[in-house]
Amino acid sequence: MQRAVGKVTIICLCLFILIFSNLALSTQSGTSILGNWMSKPGQFKIVFRVYQNKNGSFTAFTDIPDQEAWDMPVDLTLSDGSVVRFEIYNIRCVYEGTISKNGRTIEGQFKGPDGGGMPLVLERVDNPPVRTSKRPQEPKKPYPYKEKEVFFENKTDNVKLAGTLTLPGANGPYPAVLLITGSGPNDRDQHIWGHRTYLVIADYLTRRGIAVLRYDDRGVGRSTGDYDKATFEEFKRDALAGVEYIKTLPDINVKKIGILGHSEGGAIAPLAASESPDVAYVVLLAAPGLSDFEGLLEQFTDGYRAKGAGEKAISVKRSILKNIFYAVRQEDDANAAKTKILEILRKAKPELAKLTADEKQKIELESVDTYDFDWILSTGFSSILRYNPKEALRKVRCPVLAMNGDKDTQMPKENLKGIAEALEAGGNHQYTIKELPGLNHLFQTAQSGSPSEYASIEETVSPAVLNIISDWILKQTSK
Repeated sequence: MQRAVGKVTIICLCLFILIFSNLALSTQSGTSILGNWMSKPGQFKIVFRVYQNKNGSFTAFTDIPDQEAWDMPVDLTLSDGSVVRFEIYNIRCVYEGTISKNGRTIEGQFKGPDGGGMPLVLERVDNPPVRTSKRPQEPKKPYPYKEKEVFFENKTDNVKLAGTLTLPGANGPYPAVLLITGSGPNDRDQHIWGHRTYLVIADYLTRRGIAVLRYDDRGVGRSTGDYDKATFEEFKRDALAGVEYIKTLPDINVKKIGILGHSEGGAIAPLAASESPDVAYVVLLAAPGLSDFEGLLEQFTDGYRAKGAGEKAISVKRSILKNIFYAVRQEDDANAAKTKILEILRKAKPELAKLTADEKQKIELESVDTYDFDWILSTGFSSILRYNPKEALRKVRCPVLAMNGDKDTQMPKENLKGIAEALEAGGNHQYTIKELPGLNHLFQTAQSGSPSEYASIEETVSPAVLNIISDWILKQTSK
């Protein structure tokens, strides 16, 4: 359950179209910004596409072909006739550059979420890369149900959240479910490695007669707020604001509203459900049941092992991270935590000195003196470290469905045992636990379960998973 932190980070997210009007599109030399712009060979591959609509307004998109990220909306501005800014707000990245006098190139900087940048030169191209991967489960319009853009407000935090509501074609009242996205700044479709997981889930459930509300995380897409500074408590309030909004809808059975959370969303769901009597059921997909602390260590360990690191090197890095995580969890003051981290790194120098340069590289700790640990001190990551899933789950009183793939390398299947134990400890016996063979963290049928496979797998969500979720929800809401 990892957040987007560190160096320039690319997270695949959703597609929706933004229209821009009153945009000056000509440079001083009279050349148009319209068309396709791609980074030069040998650089980070990215494409920006600018179109003019029939009504005279403009639309811009970006593609990152190597990461199967296509059609991401871009906020385009042009100043002084030749200074262009492409803001990919869904992934919080920006490209700023200057168009050459001949209008054939743009020279500038690509900046990631952390502010770090790299030089990037774009060239005008006639035939940019096109998407070849298939996503057969993505629904095609027109849909056999109602769909509309909606907005609701977390009044406590003054955050306005944007989402998509889908309502079955038949007459209501319907049961409903709110979808909470996983880790990292996600859009309403939870667009990951070219897959729109929540679009597929929402489509399937709505066709089965269940109303679905999915929404952009705060600070993502059309939602306001700051994702990076948000805590689990604030994400919980966002979710509860969604439940309150669903209650106002005329076609909804207000006694049959549930929450579905994937990965980190599966941490937020119990917090929301335990606080609101309006939550009738909870679906947890690859959710934490053990301490996130333990789960994070396993994630990092698996990642280093996948890079070819030896067990000795992994043990050294795991020990360092464990001590750092403890320090951050125990210290509310960032400066005090930073002091402790520096001392931990200083004491680790003798053990690190025994490793080769190659081993240090594979465990991502080439030098203690230059190690960047600011991401660990971030509000979001600190919130993850301090989250206790068992404590949250013990307070849940409604029925729970918890599922995990046995090839999940990001949230291991062992978490299911922790979920069951926590619910039992709280006196909740209304739960169903399912360990699903052959499925990864995204619930795709997988070979190894490694995140490197996500984009290459055509399946977005296993049909069996979709069926289990819908059958279970309909069973709970028919009582």
